[in-house]
Amino acid sequence: MGNAILYYRTPTTLASDPLYDTVAELLSAFPLQCLQFTFPDDIFEGISEQYENNVRSIPIPNQDGSRTLNIQENGLNSYNFTISGVFGKNTAVGIQRLKSFRKRLQVDTTHVYGAFGIQIDNASEFNIIPTPTKGLYIKSTNIGYAGQRTTRYDFQVTLGFGGTL
Repeated sequence: MGNAILYYRTPTTLASDPLYDTVAELLSAFPLQCLQFTFPDDIFEGISEQYENNVRSIPIPNQDGSRTLNIQENGLNSYNFTISGVFGKNTAVGIQRLKSFRKRLQVDTTHVYGAFGIQIDNASEFNIIPTPTKGLYIKSTNIGYAGQRTTRYDFQVTLGFGGTL
């Protein structure tokens, strides 16, 4: 698919800091905060977006036999991204970094909606930069392989969105 970076911010590596306002600067200064997907070892293969509104149907009881459903608008129910790809078996850095990412605190005092961000070179409509008003957090990860060829590990990460769209 292309180059992509999954990364997290901390209160000392804010996107508003001129020293770290781009992912490239963050990657250069704090490489352990970034998981970079580059061909041919760590490959970012795809991203999907799942958006769900919180709309409720409320039945209205009536005596005349007519049927009515009222609709209650409750805003956003969930907004998730699922990224997937493969890690090269000889480059276990990606696997270990992903395992450390999922164990760290997903929010901090500055990034109260999620400290993670994603940047995808050729799918910029999915890029999210963690700020005080929005961010991503890791909901779940899957890592493994199937079959006889164990030279590549598949991975899937579900990222939840927090904040204001």
